[in-house]
This record gives sequence, structure tokens and C-alpha cells, in this order.
Amino acid sequence: MRFGWRIIKTGIAVTLCVFIAHLLHLEYPFYSAIASVIALQATMADSYTQGINRLKGTLVGAITGYLFALVSVNNPIWIGFGVVVTFVILKFMRWHEAMNTSSVMFIAITLNLEGNPLNYAVNRLVDTALGIIIAFLVNWLVAPPKYRDEVEDTFDEARDQVIKLYRQAFRTVLEPGKSVDKEAIQDFEDVIKRAKKLVTLSRKEHLWGKTDEAFRLIYVEPVNRLERMSFAVEQILTFGKGWARPFSKELQRDLTKLSSQSYHLLSLITETNPSVAPSICSETNELIVQIHDRLDLDTDYAGLNKILLLELLHWVQIITEAASSCLHLE
Repeated sequence: MRFGWRIIKTGIAVTLCVFIAHLLHLEYPFYSAIASVIALQATMADSYTQGINRLKGTLVGAITGYLFALVSVNNPIWIGFGVVVTFVILKFMRWHEAMNTSSVMFIAITLNLEGNPLNYAVNRLVDTALGIIIAFLVNWLVAPPKYRDEVEDTFDEARDQVIKLYRQAFRTVLEPGKSVDKEAIQDFEDVIKRAKKLVTLSRKEHLWGKTDEAFRLIYVEPVNRLERMSFAVEQILTFGKGWARPFSKELQRDLTKLSSQSYHLLSLITETNPSVAPSICSETNELIVQIHDRLDLDTDYAGLNKILLLELLHWVQIITEAASSCLHLE
């Protein structure tokens, strides 16, 4: 578990809620503190959504709770019927996310009421609104969530890992007995998952969940390319031990050259000025075509490995296309 700003900000929000509640002589600072914990989310958009949902639920629960408390308090059948009515109202208004909050508020008013039901309902609404406002302000003013740098760092880490894994995966083809550390594969899968999660959070921060062309180019396309490369590497690893050996000299030579060129092209995605990328890309694609031609012309070229070789060429092509897209060569 990471000890991040969200944890610290939650503590700050709760502290402020309790302090202000005491300052204003509010009877139940508990409601303000709970509202602030729920409303303080990983993104400003989520904080706003959670806060609005809780405010809606509190409002409906307070109104229905007040009306039902006028008839009877602490009556099991009446309370159960009131919860059903509250849910029907929320369903009609399509405020489904507010149902839990609304039912809790309704039960709190009709089960634990002391004094005037209207005062109790209004106070709970004020308590909740205070907690939501404080949570939103704390999230906005104290280290507001900015995911772009974190996304870029994760993308860089994923690119480094896919380059290393691709080289190791190709070695399982060229060198019998070679294998890839399972922990390295798991680490790579984890960083891809983390990248996707950060992109999701970034989407919520960017135009509050809307996706425009700039967002697609900066976030969506890179993570999609990384996923394609990740899947291609995994596929190469799955048939790394299924080759019939020894290879013919021509096949061994071409695969070694293909490994070197495609790895060189892939490694360029981490370079700041990959000026040689167009020529390397062109040479890699030409070699893939040459290998396909040799497969058709010479039955001894791949022998029993023809199907596996076609599969390998397909996934190398996927890697090449993804790398070319990263380098803006298409």
C-alpha cells in the first residue's frame, strides 16, 4: 500500500470537519466527518460525483424521514415501509447511487430521533453538506491530483520492460534451454495494469471524463500500443519451446538477424532522437517479407517449424507496427 497524498488529505479533511463542527456548535460532527471521507476521492471529478450523490441521498432521506417521523417514530413496520418509499422516489428520479446514503439518513431520523424532526433533518443535511464542501476544497487546494507526470513515468517503465522482455522472449526461440523469469513477466503485467488505471484516472481529470483528440493521442494510444506489444511478447513466449531443432543454417541466420533488427527498432522508442528509425523499420519489414518468400520457395528452410515460424513473424510484425507507431513512422 502506498502512503500517498490522498491519505494525508483525508486526515486533513476529517480534522477540519470536526474542528468547524465544534466551532459552529453542531450536534453531530460524525456526519460531517463521514461525508468528507466518502467525498474525498482520487480525482476531483470523483470527489464531485461522490459528494453530489451523497447530498442527493441525504436530501431525499431527510425529507422522507421527516415526513414519516411526523406520523410515528421507532416503529419497525413504519420504518421498513418508509425505506421502500424512499427507494421508489430515488428510482423514479434515477438517483440510484444515492440509495444507500438515503436509507441510512431515513433510518437515522425515524429510529434515533430526539426533539423536533424538522430540526434533526435540517441539521443532518447541513452536516453532510459541510463535510462534502470541505472534502472538495481540501482535494482541490492541497496537492490536487495531477496524473500526467505519473502516467509518463509508468509509460517509460513499461517501455523499458517490454524491450527487455522482447529480447529475452526471442532468445527462447534462438537458444534452446533459455527461459524468461516469471517474476519479470508478472512485473510487466503489473505495470501495464497500473498504466491503464492511471489513464482511467487521467480521463476523469481531463475535461471531467470526456475524451478529446488530445487526450487520445497523449494517453489512450500509448497504452493501447503497450498492450499490443505486451500481448505479442506473451505469445512469443508461449511457443518458445515448441521448435523442432536444429534449425537450418539459413533459418538460424535469418532469425538472428530478425531478432537484432526488430529489437533495435523497439529499443528506439525510448530514445529522444531516433534518427535511424526509418531505415531500421524498413529493413525489418523487408526481412519479414524475405523470410515469407523463402518459406514458399524452400521446403527445407523451416521444415517442421513452418507454422511456428509464420506465427512468430506475425507477432514480430505486431511489435514492429507498434514500435513504428510510437516513433510516428506510419
